[in-house]
Formats: sequence, structure tokens, C-alpha cells
Amino acid sequence: MPAAMQHESQTSRSRSPRFKERSLRFIRNARCVAIASLCALITFTAFEQAASAQAAPKDEKPRGTAYDVSGQLRVRSTRIEPLELSGTQVPVMQWTEQRMRLDASLSKPGLGRITFQGDALDGVLFGDNGDFAGDPSSNSGISLSSKVPNLTRWTVGLPNEDADAFERTSYIPVLEAAPAFELNYLYGDVILPLGLLRVGRQPISYGASIAGHDGGRYNRFGVSKYSDAVDRILFGTKIDEAIKIASNPDHIPNTSLDSGVVFALFYDFMKQDDVQILGDDLRQMGMALELRRKSADWLGFDWGNVLVGGRAVYLRNEQFDTDVFGLPFIASASIENLDLELQYIHTRGKTREISEGFAALSSAEPQRQQLTAHGARAVADVNLGRVVLTMEFDYASGDGDPRSSTPITSFSFARDMNVGLLLFEHIIAFESARSVAVGVENLSDLDVESFPLTEVQTDGRFTNAVALFPQIYVDLVRNDDHRVWLRSGALIAWPEDEIGLVDPVMTTLSEDGSEIRDDAVNFHGGSPGNFYGVEVDAQLGWNLKKHFDWVVEGGILFPGNSLQDENGDAVNSYIIENRFVFTF
Repeated sequence: MPAAMQHESQTSRSRSPRFKERSLRFIRNARCVAIASLCALITFTAFEQAASAQAAPKDEKPRGTAYDVSGQLRVRSTRIEPLELSGTQVPVMQWTEQRMRLDASLSKPGLGRITFQGDALDGVLFGDNGDFAGDPSSNSGISLSSKVPNLTRWTVGLPNEDADAFERTSYIPVLEAAPAFELNYLYGDVILPLGLLRVGRQPISYGASIAGHDGGRYNRFGVSKYSDAVDRILFGTKIDEAIKIASNPDHIPNTSLDSGVVFALFYDFMKQDDVQILGDDLRQMGMALELRRKSADWLGFDWGNVLVGGRAVYLRNEQFDTDVFGLPFIASASIENLDLELQYIHTRGKTREISEGFAALSSAEPQRQQLTAHGARAVADVNLGRVVLTMEFDYASGDGDPRSSTPITSFSFARDMNVGLLLFEHIIAFESARSVAVGVENLSDLDVESFPLTEVQTDGRFTNAVALFPQIYVDLVRNDDHRVWLRSGALIAWPEDEIGLVDPVMTTLSEDGSEIRDDAVNFHGGSPGNFYGVEVDAQLGWNLKKHFDWVVEGGILFPGNSLQDENGDAVNSYIIENRFVFTF
């Protein structure tokens, strides 16, 4: 744009009400930044005093660079029969896949560290798969002479060009080419006088939470398959240590994360797209505050591993008029032989991004929708020596009305926050992927800026559900070399939304009036229903010297009316998995 035209454009904008609104927003943000800067300055001064008091002698030689490498190889064979509860397209699924995870770090003691995580052959099927000269292609034209396995995994798609792309049941498991290596995390830490600065691609959150999962081995049933990551700039410090240092410069700070008050600020680059256009950027910023105590004597009880924390998160995007706030909360502790954990998240805001896709699907006008969603998880473990009794409660709000003129009320757990083995992990994941494929096909020839239909594909996430999941764990053998255990549980689940389990894509395509209830269908084509069913899971595991696991687990699903087709049909389904895990 010529300089004169650019100046004229900026001048006209400066006179607009939108510019005044941005100016007021800038002033409010500037106040927040000023307050945060003041807090950081106070913390910086305190930590700088501590650093000066502990400075090493000048003649001390710097320590060398440290390396740390760990890895995990996982091989799993899975059989599901049937994957399709009321059809004949997928009566049985059976496959063996693998994954090699590598964690590595390069650190300079006293200065910082670079951390890396990547996965090799993630989800790659055993064998030389596909059709020779096809897509994907096998390495050998004759399976009898195949000596080199290829890189292939399965997904949901059309089996051939003749299949009807607008028919949900046309989509079945098919093969696709898989990458040999995928990068999960790559970020750098530097130890500052005032705390820690972390920059790069890093976990959205650490550990397992309903809002984010770092891909670690936290699940009691099933495995972790995803690593929720974000490109982030993060600063963290311990406020309690800063206060102690400010009052006593000779105080030696405790840098352990087991105890203390941890405060963090973060700024995330969620999306940039065209670098010459700022309006399409999606940014996320927020703060976190956590109180941790390794042990405490409160109210006459001995408390251990106390954690109380919360976050305030804000997402902003001009292209779709997005303003969304998230408030995750977590509390956990041990009291005598009782372990407790509570998680809750509330999201609220407005956006037009979801409406852009669904409005085009129903030929409606996109609108800026209100977003209000909730999620919660509560777990209580009673430790009785070799036996642990567990009661788990899971909640994720649903949305039975997918129209672009109504509020968005659906919440989904993080992908790796497993609830059971079969119902959410595979059955609903498969059927929702079929519906999404039909929806995307309907939108493929339309000029839309957003494809929110992809979020309808659950990928195993727990959503639109209320569940009770009592469990029992028994240590059969436990010594220095061996651990053999047995775990079992019964998952009972209902749709959270009052309408029931609604397939947003097929319901939107069949909408014919102002009332959505008479158009609503579930992912199997039947009525939404009010009961998912009952799933009984069991697991038998053996650990050898803490470096090798052999796990056999399985489950059977007794489906409720939310999983029945238009004829009221849904058969029982079962899953069995054999898994080897090598950790070093």
C-alpha cells in the first residue's frame, strides 16, 4: 500500500468508534501490565539480593554441560468386536501398532536447559501394508516376499472412489501414510535472578488435567496418545521465597516445587496464519497461582502432597470476534489413607468462529455466539494396604442444539484424559469421525473461513456426559524386582444435555424448522436417548524392575439407548488389548 494511502487509512480508523474502543482496551491492558511489572520488579530485587549473597568465588571454574536422555518403546495389539454397534461395515477391528518416545535435555547447571520430546513410528502398523503403487503403497508387490515394513497407520475414510461421500456409513477404517517422526516439545529454560523463563513449544499444562494433558503415563486404563502443546513464553517464580528474601537478604531460597507459592505469567501464540494480517492472529494469555505443601498439620489431620491452584486464561481473535475466558481450578491432597483430587473448569465468552461453519452447513447467517461450558472431575482413593478402592466422577457439559443462533455449551476433556477403555475412546470416536467426514464433504465446495466440524470428532475425548466410575486395584505381588497388579472398574454414563447425545452434523443437515428436538439424532442415526450404557473394564499387569511392563486389559460395553440406531438396535461390544512397554 502506498505511504499516502496507508496514512489516510490509519487516520480514518483513528476516528472510528472501534479505534476508541481499542484505545480504552489498551489503557486497561497497560494498567495490568504496569501492575505485573511492579510485582516482577519487587520479585527481581529480592532474588537479585539472594543471588548476590550466594555468588560463587571468582576463581571457581564453571561446571560442564549435563545431558539427560530417556526413552519408551510401546507395542500394543488391540481387538474390538464390533466397532460399529448397529451395522455390518465394521464387524471387527484388529491391529498391532507401536511408538518410540524420546525425551532429551541439554543443561548448563546454574544457567538453564533445552528440553526436547519426539515420537517415532507413532501409530505405525506392524507389517508392510497398503497396495503396491497405491496410496499408501506397500514396499513389496507380493506380501510373501516382503522384508521391509512400511510407514502406514489407520484412519477413518472412504474405501474407494465409488463410495458415497455424503453417506455416513460409507466411511470405514482405511490406511494412510504415517510420518516417521513427530516433534512434541522443544523449549528452552533460563534461570533468572527473579525466577524461570521458558520459551518454545511446551506442554499446555503439566501432568494430567481435564484442560490439558502432557502425554505422560497417568491413565489408569488405556494409554496416552497425544501431547497437548503450545508455542509459549512463560515466566514463573515463587512468591513466598521472594517475600522471605525481601525481609531477610541472607535467606537462602528454596527452589523446590514441592512446597511454596508458585506464580506464573504466560503468553501463547495459538495461530498466526498470514503474517501480514494481524486480525487473523489468535493469542492466549494468562496467569497461574499454585500453593503446594509437601506436608502440613491442619485441623488435627496430617496432610500430604497438598496442591491448590488456579488459572485465568484469555483468548482473543479479531477475525471471528473471539473473546473467551477460561478459569481452571485444581485441588488435591492426601489425608491419612485417603487421596483426593478435584478439578473444575469454567469457560465463558463470545465467538463467531463456530457459527461460521455450522451456519454454512444449514444455509443460515453466521452469528457471534455466547459460549458457556463446564467440566469437572473428582477422584477419591482409599488405600487399604495392597488394595485401593476408587470412586471417580466425571462431568462435561453438552450441547444438544447445534444451531448457530443458540449458545455454545459443549465442553470436552483433554484427549488423553481417558474415561474407560471402549465407549468414549473408540465407539463414539469412530462414529463422530464418520459424521465429521460427511460434514466436511458438504462444506468442501463452499467458501467458509472456519471448519468447526473437526471438533465434533471426539478422538476419544470425554464430552457431553456425566459418569460414575467405581474401581478397585489390588497388588498381587510387590517386591524390589516384580509388581503384579489387578485393576477393575464399572463405568456408568449418561448424556449431560437434556436432549441427549446429539450428532451436531447430521442433526444440522436434517433441520427443517424452528424446533430442534424433532430433528435431533445421535451418532448412530437413532434418537438422542438418555443413557450411554455400562462398561466393565479389567486390567492385569506385570512390572519387571521398573523398566518393563506387560499389560493385558479389556472391557465389555452394554450400550444404552443413546447408542442405538433408528431401529433401536445396538449390540454389545468388547475390547481386548495386549501391551508391552519398555522404559529406559
